[in-house]
Amino acid sequence: MNICDVIIVGGGPAGSIAGYALAKNNLKTLVIDQSLFPRRKVCGGGLTYHALNQIPFDISEVIHQEVCSGQIGFRGHLIKAIHDKKPIAYTIDRETFDYFLLDKAVESGVVTRLESRVRAVTEQKDFIQVQTNQETFFGKYLIGADGVHSTVARQMGMMENRPTSLAYEARLSREPSNTLSQPEMINFDFGTIPFGYGWIFPKRDHLNVGVCRTWPWKKASKTHLLRFIDQHPTLHRDKIIDIRAFPVPLGGKKSNLHKNNIMLVGDAANLADPWLGEGLYYALYSGRLAAETIIKHLNGDVFDLAAYTKNINEICVNQFSYARRFSFLVNALPYINVMLIKSSTSLQQIVIDLLRGDQTYQQAWLSLVNLPSKFILGKLKRKNQ
Repeated sequence: MNICDVIIVGGGPAGSIAGYALAKNNLKTLVIDQSLFPRRKVCGGGLTYHALNQIPFDISEVIHQEVCSGQIGFRGHLIKAIHDKKPIAYTIDRETFDYFLLDKAVESGVVTRLESRVRAVTEQKDFIQVQTNQETFFGKYLIGADGVHSTVARQMGMMENRPTSLAYEARLSREPSNTLSQPEMINFDFGTIPFGYGWIFPKRDHLNVGVCRTWPWKKASKTHLLRFIDQHPTLHRDKIIDIRAFPVPLGGKKSNLHKNNIMLVGDAANLADPWLGEGLYYALYSGRLAAETIIKHLNGDVFDLAAYTKNINEICVNQFSYARRFSFLVNALPYINVMLIKSSTSLQQIVIDLLRGDQTYQQAWLSLVNLPSKFILGKLKRKNQ
């Protein structure tokens, strides 16, 4: 009988990091995924400095660009270039990045069953049974890391009526980055799509260009993407390699992310921030936390897995409420806010701190609301000197 300590459904970043941590602690861990790796994963491919710090091993070989500069635009027009001395983010290709993480998990002792689709999940007295299209497995714990359309969540009656959006992404061919004369920049464009933004992320051999509407149930379309490409002076339709759409989970709703010995992580737990839709940090963080909670439970340090749900809701979901405020503010008046960023070094620093992870959304929001009083006090101080 195929018996494991932990079964993980989904071999993406959340599942791989959880598997890596569990196997390093000598737990028999199985990762099941419906795809054969490496596989194409539709994603902008931006890894924040904050997210990088969640990975317990070196990933330099799969980083495409180290980004210290960014551009803020409005409907294809550059408004402000923001520079910093330290890296703000890194660009990756999810196909190679995810494969690298899963390979590290396998090196640590994880066993995989790829090209296996989960058909049914049932709880028994002493085990959780996972039936695939090929085999049946039994585990003491189960981690659902199988994305926004999570089979584990659906089978267990968890995360019902989850808020989502839809993004569109295109790959555009480009000259190799080692021949470029100017520094690489990530590009965020506001106003090009209502209730959302456009992005350009440079990779070694292509550009990742996309649009996302980060308001629940507001979907981007291929038309929005092509309009963004047409508006931007450096982008051209004849460079398009392919176009794909992907659902984006939008966090912000407190939910029960465990059920007995079952936990949801990453996109399966709807852990993406509702302003920029960034989910890699939360995937890595939740995967690591799920593994730590299982280890504590086995050691008798926690009574059940409720500590996992409590931690995610208090640390991540609470932050999403502030990210929603940023989303509403920027989306309501995109041009005015972009121009304010252009004129204010303080606002520029808030943006950099958010992208890097030096400030949480709550801290950034408090910094933002305190800016007017700081501005007035500064004026009065200069007047009295």
